[in-house]
Amino acid sequence: MGDSKRWTAADAESLLWVALHLYTSVSAFGYGLYQTYTTRFWILLVVWLAGLLVLDVRLVSGGAGLLRFVKWYWGFSAALAAGVILAAELQLIRDVNGILVFGVLCSFLTPLNQLLAFTWLLSKELAGLPAIVRYSGGCGAALFVCLLHFLYFTWLRRRAKTRGETAHGPVDPGTGTVE
Repeated sequence: MGDSKRWTAADAESLLWVALHLYTSVSAFGYGLYQTYTTRFWILLVVWLAGLLVLDVRLVSGGAGLLRFVKWYWGFSAALAAGVILAAELQLIRDVNGILVFGVLCSFLTPLNQLLAFTWLLSKELAGLPAIVRYSGGCGAALFVCLLHFLYFTWLRRRAKTRGETAHGPVDPGTGTVE
């Protein structure tokens, strides 16, 4: 995670969230195929969202190396969500093909499946919209959340760098070479 030899609490929390994220993502994909979300899954999804929010707040004091990694994770997630929207608009996903398989495998790494589940619940309960509209709206919401996170972590990393922290840890301006 960070570039130092010692693990910080933010590094450990990030690793735990990644494990929770992967489990939740695979579960969301499985339940999303048949749109049969259970109460247990919704509880898991709320725990995932709470973990994401806690991690967002906790990473305010994260090191520049960890923030760089998290920033590019959200950038990749935003690019994947934009790619899914573009592929759907261009009708590139009709049958099971290489683009679909690659997109599904990448979606496990990003919050796309979890956010699609949340938008499915909101769209079904509030408006009763058709499935394609819910899916497009879900991808749009995922893109919005990913872009917000990317901008947030870009700002945090820039702030860490202006504090004098490099990718290799904080720089102490009081140390210098003595001749």
